[in-house]
Amino acid sequence: MLILLLPVTTILVALIGFYVWHRQLVRKRHFEVADAALSAFCRAAASVAHARRPNVVAGEGTTRKRGPLELPAYGGLLDRLYIPVERLKLHRTAFEELERAAVNVEVHFGADVARRLREPLRAYHRIVVATACRMGNVGLPADAKVSLELLRRWEAVAHAGTIAPDEVDQLAVDMDEARWAVEAALRPYVEAPTFSEFLLVHEAWSAVCRGLRWTRPGYGKIAIYAAVPLAEPTMDDA
Repeated sequence: MLILLLPVTTILVALIGFYVWHRQLVRKRHFEVADAALSAFCRAAASVAHARRPNVVAGEGTTRKRGPLELPAYGGLLDRLYIPVERLKLHRTAFEELERAAVNVEVHFGADVARRLREPLRAYHRIVVATACRMGNVGLPADAKVSLELLRRWEAVAHAGTIAPDEVDQLAVDMDEARWAVEAALRPYVEAPTFSEFLLVHEAWSAVCRGLRWTRPGYGKIAIYAAVPLAEPTMDDA
């Protein structure tokens, strides 16, 4: 009898070993992707925050290319308006790294997590567009200039802390929501599992509980009916 059990035991041990090896391989890959994505998101988010700082450091904005028809009187103003884009370009590698991480996240964790992860990239483009609009409005005739309200909206995108007290910094709100979503989706994969989680004890016990769970026919209907309050008697019933 024992001789007959040996081949079966060997096969079971081999199957269990292959399953554990495969699961650890997948878990390792998930850890690598999640770790790279969280790091890239933090660096890109820090770059966006740095670009939106309203304070100006001496020498910033001077890397802007001058147009052939640009008037010297507008040079200083255009340099100041260009500063957010200049700061973003200094951290271009952080956004390139974020895009690479987002591709891997989309493969392993789904398109929704990857979309949230790309929020700093969307903020990058929003700041660039707002800056270009502000710079394009400089030097126009009075009848061709945009409204002050639109200029204020562009300013609120390019710089943090420039909105009215009763308004919302939508770019900052979108970044915060994306950060929470990315953390919730990827943080569990970079945290060290407990010993029981490592041995899959928790998942096995959950599967057993799901298999043993049973309900009596009609119990759900009784519970729903019991939760419905009785109707008050009307004059017709009396």
